[in-house]
Parts: sequence; C-alpha cells; structure tokens
Amino acid sequence: MFEHKHYIPILKWRAAEKGALQNLKSEDKTIITPLIEFTMPQPYDDDGKKTPKDLLQESISTFVQNIPNVARQVLKYWGRDAVFIDVQLIDGSIRAESLRKILNYGEQLDIFMTPVITIIPVVGFESDKQTRQVAIEFAKGTGHGLCFRITESNFDEKSLAKDIEDSVSKNGLNAENIDLMVDFKIIDKQTLYESLVKKLNMLPLIERWRTFIVAGGAFPKDLSHLEKHNQYNIPRTDWVIWRRLADGLKRPPSFSDYTIQYPIYAPRTSASNPSASIRYTLEDHWLVVRGEGLRNPKGAGFKQYPAQAQILVKQKEIFKGDGFSFGDSYIAEKAKDINTKKTGNPKTWLEAGINHHLTLVARQIASVP
Repeated sequence: MFEHKHYIPILKWRAAEKGALQNLKSEDKTIITPLIEFTMPQPYDDDGKKTPKDLLQESISTFVQNIPNVARQVLKYWGRDAVFIDVQLIDGSIRAESLRKILNYGEQLDIFMTPVITIIPVVGFESDKQTRQVAIEFAKGTGHGLCFRITESNFDEKSLAKDIEDSVSKNGLNAENIDLMVDFKIIDKQTLYESLVKKLNMLPLIERWRTFIVAGGAFPKDLSHLEKHNQYNIPRTDWVIWRRLADGLKRPPSFSDYTIQYPIYAPRTSASNPSASIRYTLEDHWLVVRGEGLRNPKGAGFKQYPAQAQILVKQKEIFKGDGFSFGDSYIAEKAKDINTKKTGNPKTWLEAGINHHLTLVARQIASVP
C-alpha cells in the first residue's frame, strides 16, 4: 500500500486527535495513514451513586449509539484516504459487532471508493475469534485487506512465525494483502536495538507483506517526575531507533508512534488534576514546558498556558514559526497576550501539540534519504 517512507501515527478517536487530523496540511497528509484506536466513553457519576455495572452499561450504550456516526466522522476529520481502525480497547461484549457495524456503515456512505482503500480493520492474536472473523470476512469480501498487529508479548511464543503463517493460510488470506504491524509499545533507554532486530528477523514472509510497520512510543506516562515551572528535553528514542532499523533490516519498516502520548492506554478519571504543560516535538527530542496542576488551590490555573506559549515562541532557535502547522499557529496566537481570557484547555493544547507532531514527523520521514 505504501513504502517505508510513510508515517502511521496511533491515535485515540477523541476530540483533540480529530482536530489534529482535520487541520493537517494536504501535502503532509499524503504520507500519513493514521491508526485509530476506539476507546470506551467516560460515563458520568456526579453523585457517586452508580454501581460499576451501571457505569459500564452507560458507557456501552453511549458507544453503540455513536457507531452510525463513526464513518461520517472519519470522512469529516480525515477524508477518503486510507485509515486503520482498531477496536481492541472497547468492551469485549460489543467488540466484534461494533467492528462489523463500523465497516458496514462505511460502505453505505460510499467512502470505499475504488481504487482508494479507506477503512482497514486491525486485528492481532489478542483479538477474540469473532472480531478476527469480522475483519477477515471484510478483507476477503472487499479486497481491501487488513492489518495484523503483533505485540512484544507475542514474541514469547516460540511458534510465533508458524502461528503467523497459519493465520494467513488457514483463513485463505494473502500476505500481499495484509499490513503487518509490530507494536513494541514502550520504547525507552532500556530498549536494546539488537534485541528488536533479533525479534523482527524472526518474522516470516517479511518481503511479502503489503506493508511492514514498526510501532512504539517513547513519551513518558506522565510529567509528575518533572519539577513544575521549568523546561525539559525528553529524547525521542522511538524515532532514533527507527532510523537505525531502517538501515539494519532486510526490509526497512514504516514508522509508527503514539505522538506525544504514552503508549499504554489508561481511561481518564474526572478526579484527575492535569498540569498545564506544552509538549513540543523537535527533531530528536520533545521540549516540555511544565506547569502546575490546573486545579491547584490558589494556583495560576489555565492562565499558565499563554505564559508558557510566550516562553516557547521567544526561543527562535526552537520554535518553528506560526506558518509551520496549525498547532504552531495556535501557540503563536496564544503567546501574543499572556492576559488573554481565551487561554485554551487540555483538549486544545493537546490538539495543537499532536498536530505539530504529525506535521514535523511527516516532513522528517519525507526527507529521509
């Protein structure tokens, strides 16, 4: 479907991520194919009287009610270009049927326009049998293919190579119509390049897969280890290792990451007190301007954001300029007046940060020799 100089960001299907995709420049979108992970909606329990069962049922009902809108949202925020979708993070009781309905609604909207491949389902060994079957039937029935997602835990099985080959042959699939993603999740200073190469070289049919993708993320779980009211550099270890893999494997893989977020998903809680912080991607590291909790008693709250933006924009050797991306334009606008009442919030600042990240990484990949 695409060569290795292509970018596959892994994104949750939430407001900030939707806005980040929608506001990409058309020239940057040409080398991006997002992988969208659906998550369960956050139920409301303001008075604390609902049981866990009630909360789960409310979350399930909300998700199911929104399924008819998913394909329209994909069209609105991303367009007709290819997109991967993964339902592994939603509740198991509705997983297979949700995937089936999302794919069916997509066809009814006529967003699968030949020769464009639009929605490509993602499954793996962790997927239940019913969900895998939905994806396989879709792949065979439409000819659009599917993405098979391998995780690091799968390498613990000595029979992994045979299991992969069996999954292809026994289901009547062709490797040439399958995108193989190897998702190592957390990539950090403990990650050994040699270990990754050894594992990747265990994979079968490496030159036959439609695309070969290596994913991982190096952004930390949270920023609590960083002292507030300061600026920090966090290495983009995932990018650095991918550059080495591109030269060290017999087939260079496409790059996939979790943008400016931690790879392991944890549902949000209404009781959280996130810090006002800007996450700004640079060529080999992230610049983090770290603030304090937005709900801290007698704290500066949301007013921290414009002040942080001004700190970033004044660093001419770092800030890319307001024309670089939608995200950079947003940062520059907020930096003009530290007393503005339109400070932005965690959603808008995450949207800006992800949009900037997507833009920078897309251009990095385009310039790789």
